[in-house]
Amino acid sequence: MIDYRTPAAALGRFDVILDTRGTDLRAFRRQLSPEGRMITIAFDLERAVRSLGGILGSRVHGSRRIRLFFGHPRRELFDELAGLADQGRLRSVVDETYPLERIAEAHARLERGGVEGKVIVLVAP
Repeated sequence: MIDYRTPAAALGRFDVILDTRGTDLRAFRRQLSPEGRMITIAFDLERAVRSLGGILGSRVHGSRRIRLFFGHPRRELFDELAGLADQGRLRSVVDETYPLERIAEAHARLERGGVEGKVIVLVAP
C-alpha cells in the first residue's frame, strides 16, 4: 500500500498496480514496467472522458495496459464476508467518529485530506 501523498513519479517501477482511486491513471501508468499491467476500479469523474480515454487508449498504444474492473460478486461471497465479520476476523480502520450534530466538522475533516481510515457519523446515540 502506498501513502496517497507520495507523488507517483517517486514510487519506482511496478509490474502490477491496483488503483482504487482512479484520479491519476496516466501518472501511475508511467510507473509500470514495460510489460506491466494496471487494474483500476475507479476513474476520475471530474475528468471522465480523459480517464476513460486513457483506459481505452492503453489497449492500443504501448505495452503498458490499464483495465477497468467492475465486480459482480455472488451472494456466497457476501455471506462469507459477513461470517468473517461475525467472527471478529475483519477490522475496520476508523480515523474519527462524530455525532450527527457535528457533521459539518466531519465533512471538513474529509476535505482537508490525510484521513487514515473511515470517518464515522453517528446518527443515533
